Amino acid sequence: MSVGVLALALLAMALFMVDFSKAPAHVLAEHPNAQWQGAEDGGHYIEITRSEPPYFFVQVRHESGNLWEEGWLKHERGGGETLTANDVIAFDGDGVIYLQQRKVLATDKSKAR
Repeated sequence: MSVGVLALALLAMALFMVDFSKAPAHVLAEHPNAQWQGAEDGGHYIEITRSEPPYFFVQVRHESGNLWEEGWLKHERGGGETLTANDVIAFDGDGVIYLQQRKVLATDKSKAR
């Protein structure tokens, strides 16, 4: 019986010491519209700074806020909806953005595909 009480007390102490609070949100003061994509071990920010459908200018920033990559991409959707940072599935770090399909950032809007 005393072993059960001791085990219950240890369990209660362990639960008391566990931190169930949420991690602070990643926000860049200089770029409030940039959205964090990642986890505790790293990630990046995505921000669409210019929207001229079907062309969109996307900036990818390091966790520090420094610019990592930027460029135009062409993305056409039905219903006239615009591209949002939530539509970006991944960024491979080599200028490639993944939406529903692979897209490459272009330095010039006329070269965007």
